[in-house]
Amino acid sequence: MSCFQAMDWCNLLCVTDQPKQTGNAFGRRCLEDWQMLHGPLPPLLQRYLLADEGDWFLRLAAWLLWLKRNARGPWRLYIDLLPKEEEMSCLMNYRPEKLPEFQSPLIEARARVEREQISALHERLFSSTSGELRALQLADSLEDTLWAACMVNSRCFSETVAGETVSLMVPCADMANHVLSPSASYHFVPEADAFQLQALQDIPAGAEACISYGCTHKDSLALLRDYGFVQPGNLNDRVPFNAGDDIASQLASGGSERPRLSGPRLLTAVGLGQYAADLTPAATAAMGDGEAAAAQRRLIASVMSLQPFLRDLGRPAAGAAAAGAAAGAAAGLPPLAEGDVARERQSVAALQAQCRSLLSRMPTSAADDEALLSGPQQLGVRQQAAVAARLETKRLILAAADALQRYADTLQ
Repeated sequence: MSCFQAMDWCNLLCVTDQPKQTGNAFGRRCLEDWQMLHGPLPPLLQRYLLADEGDWFLRLAAWLLWLKRNARGPWRLYIDLLPKEEEMSCLMNYRPEKLPEFQSPLIEARARVEREQISALHERLFSSTSGELRALQLADSLEDTLWAACMVNSRCFSETVAGETVSLMVPCADMANHVLSPSASYHFVPEADAFQLQALQDIPAGAEACISYGCTHKDSLALLRDYGFVQPGNLNDRVPFNAGDDIASQLASGGSERPRLSGPRLLTAVGLGQYAADLTPAATAAMGDGEAAAAQRRLIASVMSLQPFLRDLGRPAAGAAAAGAAAGAAAGLPPLAEGDVARERQSVAALQAQCRSLLSRMPTSAADDEALLSGPQQLGVRQQAAVAARLETKRLILAAADALQRYADTLQ
């Protein structure tokens, strides 16, 4: 791997995550060297940055807020390069009246909690009039605190140096974008006393060097919370099917059983029969950045959403190429009895009805959202992020409905 960008540690904002547990020798050294190069920080801020108490997130936010008001030289240039609060689309940035754009009660509720928590932190800690750090005059308004919180959420790196876990703000490196198949990686290299971006492959001149944010375990809600975007075809997303185990659902359905489907047969019908024992290889093969890979990930996520209803999983499907064959031969299994076929069809119909119900609760269709995103109308940053998020939700539900229909077509 070759290094194409390096930032000495005296140019990093660095705090130790848990100084009580690991000590803060590296964090303290970074702070001392930073001040030798860029000038002393106020004693109150120094004490706060090195304190045993206090979340690393809050300490970095306090440092950023101080720089926003007091930075000179290269740090002034860095602060000016960062997005403004009105250009951010993390959940905490949305005012209550804008939340219906998501068409999701779950996202709306999470966004309200995020904003309430930051508002409370602003009043308690950062506010120039009421906060514990008010002597530093860090934040005149909630928008100032929102800005710093979003910067730390979306741009912070984490590293472990000599057993000490630290969180870092790294100018320039934090402007690298995220992709699922990155061309670069990041590391703190102790021998060089520097944080480096290193190429994982040859990057053509003029091409963008992208990294992975290490967020492959986060669903769309978590990505919106931390970064303000969604990943097309997120393997961690799930269609919120109702298993019908609660009393209200059983009463509504007249006491009918929860849907049950043959896992190997369904997987074979959608072209995943060879992965009946484990979908991990299929997911790994779909980690590209194009729309075809995103569609495959949605298919896999939709099948994983159906897992509570699938039986006989873990049994590899023989004859996986028989995706369009009759149900009895689809996975090398004994033919289904006529009554079993009827029950499979009933289960498919029940789950398809749930897909239609989920889509009907949203005021716009996937086609409407696609047209809005690609149309001539200029959308604001937050509206664009909200429309992209709700479109991704619809695409996942449609992928599940399509998978169910493909299985239904084999039940002839």
